[in-house]
Amino acid sequence: MNEKNFENLINSASQKLGTSPEKLRQTLEQGDVKALSANLSKSDKAKLRAVLSNKELVNKLKNASNPQDIMRMLNEK
Repeated sequence: MNEKNFENLINSASQKLGTSPEKLRQTLEQGDVKALSANLSKSDKAKLRAVLSNKELVNKLKNASNPQDIMRMLNEK
């Protein structure tokens, strides 16, 4: 994923999570999943845990070329 696509993904995700792009980036860099999921509903927290526990899917997400590919993969799960 190139830097522009990554920034677009961070911006979209931060809006969904109700946080700033900077705070989301920092949380991701620290690997603080608890902070990342603090504003999520129980259902969304469960979905996040399911995605993060699927090592194959996590690897695919890391290698995705753009945010649309990531959304497609998550919707297929």
